[in-house]
Amino acid sequence: MSSNNQVSISVETMQEIIEELKGISSLCSTPHLKMKVLGLQKVLSSLLEARSKISPQDLIYEKMVEVKHLNPDLHLKLYMLYRNLTCSRISEVDAMASYENYLNMFPQDEMIY
Repeated sequence: MSSNNQVSISVETMQEIIEELKGISSLCSTPHLKMKVLGLQKVLSSLLEARSKISPQDLIYEKMVEVKHLNPDLHLKLYMLYRNLTCSRISEVDAMASYENYLNMFPQDEMIY
């Protein structure tokens, strides 16, 4: 088992959740419940904004450092991706697409060697 307490949710899923919360908010009749729903909506929106402020280069680097000892194969892929991005061999869009693919290809749990 992994000691990592993080959950990975796609941006599209978070946007869907925000839209559903907006719908729930409009259906709520009690002010207290409406405030709770709006609070959840603000939390999710702030998470989306924080993610968009982090540069792809920093995001890849942080993940690379995080998995260094847990998953050496993923670390190597992310290192190569990071180097290609810093040397401008690939665009940020291509780098993020590769980043998502690598995270899906390699399991999040620790690998035993």
